[in-house]
Amino acid sequence: MMKLIINEIQIRLQKIFHPFVFLIIFIPVLYISCNTNQGNTHNIDLANGNESNLIVLGTPDAEGETSSREIILPEFTEYCHVAADSNMFRWIGASNRMFPWVGKTDLTSIFVPKTPIPPRIPMPNKRALMMLLKLADGKFMTIMPLSGEASVSWLETQKDGKLIVDYGTLGTKPVPQTAEVPLLAWAVGENVYESIFKVWKNLANSALYKNKVSLRSHKKYPEPMKYLGWCTWEQYHKNINEEIIQNAVNNIEKSDIPVRWLLIDDGHQTLKDGRMFSLEPDKNKFPNGWEPIIASRKEDKIKWMGIWHTLLMHWNNVSPEHEMTDLAPYLMPQPVKREKNPKDNQYLEDADVRFEALIPKDNQEDSEIFYMRFMKKIKDIGFDFLKTDNVSRSTIEYYGTPNPARAQMNNVLSLEKSCFSYNLGLMNCSAQNTIDLLNATHSATMRTSPDYQKNNLATSKSQILQSVFNVVWLGQTLWPDHDMFHSSDTQVGETMAVTKAMSGGPIYLSDAPEDFHKEVIMPLCYNDGLLIRPEAPGVPLPESVFSDALYEKKNVYKVISPLKNKACAIAAYNLSVDNEEALNGHISAEDYSNSGVMMQPYPGKWSIPQEGLIIYNWKEKEGQKIDENGIDFEIKGFGHKLYLMCPVEGGWAVVGRPDKYLSPSTVEIQNIDRSSLNLTVHEPGNIVLYSEKGTPKSDQFEFEALGNNFFEGEILEIEDAKTFNIYRDED
Repeated sequence: MMKLIINEIQIRLQKIFHPFVFLIIFIPVLYISCNTNQGNTHNIDLANGNESNLIVLGTPDAEGETSSREIILPEFTEYCHVAADSNMFRWIGASNRMFPWVGKTDLTSIFVPKTPIPPRIPMPNKRALMMLLKLADGKFMTIMPLSGEASVSWLETQKDGKLIVDYGTLGTKPVPQTAEVPLLAWAVGENVYESIFKVWKNLANSALYKNKVSLRSHKKYPEPMKYLGWCTWEQYHKNINEEIIQNAVNNIEKSDIPVRWLLIDDGHQTLKDGRMFSLEPDKNKFPNGWEPIIASRKEDKIKWMGIWHTLLMHWNNVSPEHEMTDLAPYLMPQPVKREKNPKDNQYLEDADVRFEALIPKDNQEDSEIFYMRFMKKIKDIGFDFLKTDNVSRSTIEYYGTPNPARAQMNNVLSLEKSCFSYNLGLMNCSAQNTIDLLNATHSATMRTSPDYQKNNLATSKSQILQSVFNVVWLGQTLWPDHDMFHSSDTQVGETMAVTKAMSGGPIYLSDAPEDFHKEVIMPLCYNDGLLIRPEAPGVPLPESVFSDALYEKKNVYKVISPLKNKACAIAAYNLSVDNEEALNGHISAEDYSNSGVMMQPYPGKWSIPQEGLIIYNWKEKEGQKIDENGIDFEIKGFGHKLYLMCPVEGGWAVVGRPDKYLSPSTVEIQNIDRSSLNLTVHEPGNIVLYSEKGTPKSDQFEFEALGNNFFEGEILEIEDAKTFNIYRDED
């Protein structure tokens, strides 16, 4: 029996009109489709460009028919297979491990082992969360598998180089014949960012994903995440208790680092046999409960506190002997442990292994009540936000039920709804799978990388790469969370700080407070802890999206973020696994044109300003007006360089505060003409300007020439000044 791929418009019309009317309307289309796919009725031909950009099956394939479809690709010159590592469960339980597996024209090249082995993600999973293609005609294609009310789809690169899409419930029952099957979304754009934006915009505008998919700009960013934070994990791991946390709070307050929120990570829960027993903290570690810690919040110090739990409460779920009576009606026994069958999308019973634990019931109503009560408890305790962990792998905990894909969707939607209802900020962690992404309705942040590991250069290189690359596909719907870091990490501390500044997402430390490195931290924020953020998430420049950065032999990896006043920041990295490798860098005005590619709504490329651009080396504190040749530089061994590009207008360019990484975002240009500038700031400080003709003057600054028409103004002691007037007499 032949299955037809019909687009969403057809599906909706079928529901509106009587089936007979629908058949009359579409019978010509069905007849043509039947006659044009006689060779392989399941092929999806993206080479001809005629397929719907949202491909949905009206009903699943009948029993006995293959659900797998080959995707016929247009000719391409480069690809990026976005996938976690090769352990089969990682395709759905990817945690934070997505990695850019890149190549030229042969998809099978992903299966060729690298030398040396990548430090965090040794080999790729054959199943991809997304596929990016640079086409032979110079355009770009994005292909993304989808999930629905009763199914999840996946892309799979096969050993013969074919790309297929398949779907299922991941459970003991097939997709119901009454259910639609969202299969994949795809789009072509003039650049890779436009193609990805089109995919997300189409999904957000689709009736299929109403109240599920939201673009980043439509979400409320959590207030605490606008400020500098601190997390217990990398410093203390599970070895936390009331005394350690209270000492950390006290020492943070005594320091001159303006940490404004604190996250209590794993190690606080009351467990029995390694499973969740109670929502009260471990009495041996926290004999007085949460009250004294919550009470230590101060309006002008640590104002907000957050707590860690996994999606299903704990890594090993809930103890059958738990004491959470108000949650008990909404829990069910976890199925016996399963083993994979050859198709890799179902689990079979393993008679020798049993796993006795409880998980939320696999229906929407019970799931919603469970999370509402769970989040109410967290809110009532006094916490301001939640970090939810182990999200994607929670899908696997439902293997052995009829429909794990649906159960995971229910849980993610229920958590989103409950956090939104109780005004709890939500930090998604280990949530990189299709179901989680397509149901992150309200939450605004998601981890983009594996855990940071202090004093481990090899893993930090991969962590930086994954942090910035994964914004390419995730950043249209969420702000990236690059994880915590240690400012005292002498190998990567400053590079991590710059990378996180570029992200626009949460920035949080994990050093013991006595180890804080002020010179690394304070360029991130103001004295009140408010982060200096870009206008959109930092993203790799086009030539870096398809770069095999850990094995690169020639060129640096470049990331760009848009800043205030039509400025931008470009960070260049040497991430090569060869610690002695020297990589070349080049920055031109063409790079500047990509500044706005992650802004929403998608604005297209920025125009080069009529009066040109200046470029400023943040570390060296020197700049120049950029010409058609651009600038060249080199990074030998691991490291980074940070450049700021600002438009010239009226013969001025405003770099901003030189003590902050994203200097241009420290000022708002209110007025600019040939003879004067009017600026406003959140916090006063020194300022760097470019003046094409004439020395800047002001009653509020004393200016000193830096060379190449750049000047630094040392602020005079004018208390609480927020508005500044600068003028010049043109020579």
